[in-house]
Amino acid sequence: MFDSMVMLAFTLGIVSASSLPMGAITAKFWQPSDRATAILMAFGGGALLAALTIDLVASAVEEGHFYALAAGAMVGGLLFIGLNQLVNDYGGFLRKASTTIYHFRRKQHQQIKQIISRIHQVKLFHDLPTNDFKIIAPSVRVVTFHKGETIFRKGDPADTFYIIDEGGVDLFRSEAGEQNTIQLQGYDVFGWYPCLTSTPNTLNAVASRETRVWLIPKHAIDTLLINSPHFQQEVHLLLRSGELQHYLEQQHLLTTDEIERWTDQAVRQLIRRGVVPPAVEVNRNTAEILERFNQIKRLPMLSELPEEEQILIGRALIYKRYQRGDTLFLQHTRADRLFILDTGEVNLIDPETPLQKTVVLHANDAFGTFSLLTGARHSVTAVAAENIGLWELRRRDFYSLLGSAPVLAERYREFIQMGGARDYLQSRHLNSEQSQRWTRQALRCIDTGEELPSAADVARDLHANKAAPLAIWLGLTLDGIPESLVIGSSLINAGVSISLIAGLFLANFPEALSSSCGMKEQGFKFRRIFLMWFSLMLLTGVGAAMGNIFFVNASPALFAFVEGVAAGAMLTMIAETMLPEAYFKGGSVVGMSTLCGFLTAIFFKTLEV
Repeated sequence: MFDSMVMLAFTLGIVSASSLPMGAITAKFWQPSDRATAILMAFGGGALLAALTIDLVASAVEEGHFYALAAGAMVGGLLFIGLNQLVNDYGGFLRKASTTIYHFRRKQHQQIKQIISRIHQVKLFHDLPTNDFKIIAPSVRVVTFHKGETIFRKGDPADTFYIIDEGGVDLFRSEAGEQNTIQLQGYDVFGWYPCLTSTPNTLNAVASRETRVWLIPKHAIDTLLINSPHFQQEVHLLLRSGELQHYLEQQHLLTTDEIERWTDQAVRQLIRRGVVPPAVEVNRNTAEILERFNQIKRLPMLSELPEEEQILIGRALIYKRYQRGDTLFLQHTRADRLFILDTGEVNLIDPETPLQKTVVLHANDAFGTFSLLTGARHSVTAVAAENIGLWELRRRDFYSLLGSAPVLAERYREFIQMGGARDYLQSRHLNSEQSQRWTRQALRCIDTGEELPSAADVARDLHANKAAPLAIWLGLTLDGIPESLVIGSSLINAGVSISLIAGLFLANFPEALSSSCGMKEQGFKFRRIFLMWFSLMLLTGVGAAMGNIFFVNASPALFAFVEGVAAGAMLTMIAETMLPEAYFKGGSVVGMSTLCGFLTAIFFKTLEV
């Protein structure tokens, strides 16, 4: 009799969880729309709610064990929250859209708190109200630079200022390590005066070691100027002080008369419109590049573009001059721009294969193109063979152009879809799985207007989340443990509950389907996804059998406590993952879908004899 009960518990556990591998198989052949996923998730959540209410909560309350049930429910809920957060921090958040969204929102909240504390380092922000800080915080980005990587270059538009979180940065005019190099450490702020005055950077900024930096964009400062009278007043006082005058005189060699004229103009525009005009314009040499646009070589994406798009690109280019021997970029460093040579020659060198012939570039040649288009690291080193002039297009400016230049955007899409980007990445930087993941993300970002992924970041993220498959599996197991114990223990004092088994089955299928689709988007292969769900189905059966064995002689109060733990954990899981994900994907459709699932589980209860 004992063995038969254990086998029955195992079988019922398998039946309730058999919809998990079914969901994985369905995801292989069908990619449901967000609305369809939402309907299924809400339906399953409603069915599970009904099963928990009828088969766990109601039975314990009827027997007079409410307090044991309530205590167990609190313990179960707290256990789920704690363990869920733990596995999420190791990459387990990737198992579901809802846990992914929550993970990044929590990180964003922590980031905003840090920003508010760090930005007080800037004198201008010392007394700024907290509500004004919140105008800036959502625009802040956090970027990690490796040793030797360039943060910005001399002559770049100053559209960002920076706060060092960890690490160090060297500021210098020509070569790193020169006598006048300024060495910055954690919490130091740089790029503030150029950003406020919209002047080109007069220094180079390079990470002296692994460095984490906060990037505060100029458009956030401009928004703050318009919306914060307090900040306007502080900027007004700064404009009339000697600090900015000294900066413009020393760094941009402006005369006293030029500085006074700009200051008067800046004060007037600040009062009338809430803006500060540029003190020095960025050198772009737009007219020259427009005349030779169709002569550019090694960059077919720009050939024969409509005139209005050529003008947009020309206005985004930055014109600079370099001396013979200057290094434009180093092999294996982050690619943040492409180059179009105007005058002189540039050598492309592969230091790791010295016998390979040096590539010599001439006027109108473009280089750094594939690295920019994919965000990969440079595969060669570029050095000026003589004094040169060239145009630079920064990666951030290129992605901004995609939103206003439809022909360019379509050519970029074709470059990705036709396999040009994938072939380049697989030949030099990423494996097949990683390059396919980058391709999917890039196409999705083009459609949504989001910032495109960097191939270097994809490779780094996959390495950083190498424990993610195990964490995802642990997270899925965490979701399934409570239900398996309840199935086994419920057979001790009662018969088979059709409504409970049906509720679990109906809830498991959409959860597995949605999670499998999400893991497939993250680059997981079907075999790995299926094995995760199949192993969880087996564990559910084993857990049901163990629950039947361990609680065979349990007192009614202890049994109610165990039911409470399971109910609390599953209710918390429904509230934190299933229903939020359903609402995020389907909106108002969730209400009726949840109700239908709830009534379906109750209907199965009417079938019990």
